[in-house]
Amino acid sequence: MATEVMLPRGLVGLGIDTVDLSGPEIKTALSLYAAKGSLPILVHCLIVILVLMILGTPLDAIEHDYSLTNAALEPERAQILSQVREIGLTDEWVATSPAMIRGLQTHLHLKYGGLEAYLDHIGFDADMRTSLCERLLY
Repeated sequence: MATEVMLPRGLVGLGIDTVDLSGPEIKTALSLYAAKGSLPILVHCLIVILVLMILGTPLDAIEHDYSLTNAALEPERAQILSQVREIGLTDEWVATSPAMIRGLQTHLHLKYGGLEAYLDHIGFDADMRTSLCERLLY
C-alpha cells in the first residue's frame, strides 16, 4: 500500500483522500471537540488543521503551527525515517508538506464549495461548529 498508493498520492493527496473518504470518522473526531468533558484530546494533524480552520485561524498561522511539527519530531527523526523507509515510503513522509494547508483549502473549495459546505456534507452542522468554537475559544 505504501509504495502503490501513499507514495504516488503524497502527503497532501493522503489528506485530500482522508477528507473525501472518511467524512463520518472526521465528524466523530470533530464532535469530540464540541462535547463537554472530552478535552484533552490526542489527535491527527488533519483534524487539528480542520479545527483551526473552523475557529477562523488565518491560514498563515495554521501553516506556521503545522510546520513546527518538523522541529518537534527532530529527536525521533532517525527512528521514524527507518520505519518510513521500511514500508517503502520516501523521506518526505517524515516532514510536513508546505503545500498541505493551502492544498486542503483549495480542495475543499473546489470539491465542496468551501469548509462550511464540506462540514455540512459530513454532518458536522452549524450547531456543532458553534459548540466547538465555544469550547475552544472562550
